[in-house]
Amino acid sequence: MDNAVDEPAGSRLQKAVETIVMTPAAAEKVVDGYRGAFEDKNERKPESPEDKRRIAAKIIGRYSKMSAAAGAATAAPSVIPGVGTAVAILGGGATDVAVTLKLQVDMCMCLVEVFETELNAEDKKHLAFTLALAGSVEQMASKGGKAAVQKIAEKLVYQYLRGPALVTIKQLFKRVSITFTQKAMAKAIPAGVGVAFSSSTNYVLTRVVGRVAVAVLAKDVK
Repeated sequence: MDNAVDEPAGSRLQKAVETIVMTPAAAEKVVDGYRGAFEDKNERKPESPEDKRRIAAKIIGRYSKMSAAAGAATAAPSVIPGVGTAVAILGGGATDVAVTLKLQVDMCMCLVEVFETELNAEDKKHLAFTLALAGSVEQMASKGGKAAVQKIAEKLVYQYLRGPALVTIKQLFKRVSITFTQKAMAKAIPAGVGVAFSSSTNYVLTRVVGRVAVAVLAKDVK
């Protein structure tokens, strides 16, 4: 593909996703709800690493189920906020991609809130974008068994986090735009995940991205 063509596509995708993702403050409210439910059930605050993982699992489950609707996102604006805005920016062509990424960034924003509460809002946002974009693109670009691919993705995401945030995010949007387009056109299903924008593949991809994010945030990456 011609980079001169791909770059605007990546920029438009970035603009669309950045416009419709939740804010760190909104993510904090969502996580506070999960913390409150945990306290009500267990009569203690969720402070241990295992407690945080339990909350993270519920967040991943929630957003994976929401992503199952993203395969028909243009028909479900009432289910997933921001669909109309994405259509306006992208002209409808890559709306499903934008909404899928929006849900993955939202999920990672909540996971960051679970594990990295001391970061400022801007750092939380950059971390969430990098986790979601890198986790997603590495899953699609890799080949092999799911477990092996996930471990590779964890290490690569960790490496991305060491780079300059804004430059890294821009580069990742370009990669995501190219990779999603190539995989969708080829109807490929690498590593048992795939990018067919169906409910099942979106569900699986979002769960894997969530697991990669938790591994990085919980410092499990070796």
